[in-house]
Amino acid sequence: MLPYLSVILSVRNERKMLPGLIDQLLEQNYPPELYEILVVDGGSTDGTADLVRRRYSDRRVRVRVLDNPKRSVSAGRNAGIRAASGDAMVFLSGHCTIPSKNLLADTAEILETTGAGCLCRPQPLLAPADTRMGEAIARARSSRLGRAPCTEEIAGFVDPPCSGGTYLKSVFEEVGLFDESFDACAGVEFNERVRQAGIRAYNDPRLTVCEQPPQKLRGLLREMFRYGRGASHFMRKHPDCATVADIAPLGVVLAVLLGLFAWSQLPPMAAAIVTLPLALFPGAILIASMQIGASHGFRSAWRAPGVFATVYFGQGIGLLYEYAFPTGLRPRKTAPVVTVTQPGEAMGEAHRAA
Repeated sequence: MLPYLSVILSVRNERKMLPGLIDQLLEQNYPPELYEILVVDGGSTDGTADLVRRRYSDRRVRVRVLDNPKRSVSAGRNAGIRAASGDAMVFLSGHCTIPSKNLLADTAEILETTGAGCLCRPQPLLAPADTRMGEAIARARSSRLGRAPCTEEIAGFVDPPCSGGTYLKSVFEEVGLFDESFDACAGVEFNERVRQAGIRAYNDPRLTVCEQPPQKLRGLLREMFRYGRGASHFMRKHPDCATVADIAPLGVVLAVLLGLFAWSQLPPMAAAIVTLPLALFPGAILIASMQIGASHGFRSAWRAPGVFATVYFGQGIGLLYEYAFPTGLRPRKTAPVVTVTQPGEAMGEAHRAA
């Protein structure tokens, strides 16, 4: 018997891209009575929620709009979980595209054949970019130096990485909800608890979802700053999970600050010796940018150094800021999902019985 799936979209100001994503979901090769789409809106000011209500109110697939007054992605996902009717929850961002019409069918099949409680997926930055800078950001971020999101292309059991995106309902009953003290990195923190609980996770390229990169350096800087703060919060809550790669951006920022101090306080020769290791970073940027140019042309190559610098300084400053000025939100004890029959659940049971 096919499972009933709840697709949860935690969004804010996604009026431009969200309709295309919902249309792709409505075109899935999966029985329309066996899945629902929950759009959890975090106070959009561009009419996102009204557009969804108006355009998708009479579809065969149930499309609902929920409010997320806390606005964070973690709070939005939790609101979707509480309202969902599904046997499994599929989480997507509002700025992605789905390359396969069999995403939901493959999700159901993989859940059944593997017995996994968590499904992971590649999330490459391949959704269409609207600007030249957006294209350069996608190409730089996809490189080894660009600290790309998880894009594992293998099929098999894995430790739940940052790309975990689908979970059986029973996982939340065992592990709890997303920690709402996180803004960014809430999914990484949740997947770490999934790993600690011994819940099996399976990665499959058939579940690939393409994410859209930021379109400007300003947007990338904001995103990286948030990720830096989230990574800092994650390492405080799970100190055993910290790696050298996690704190590399902080090292770059501290090296720059040390260099500025050296050149202002030391003789030139001493300052040059102190800051010599810092030259490795622009050297790595130059090599990575030349590689991007060889593959994608000059337009991406000359923008790439600014992208790499934004990624590292944004995350590094976010890490430093969170260490110096913590949010004051201590990691909360995440309560398990209470299995209380709600109107939505009753509808889900009726669909499954049909």
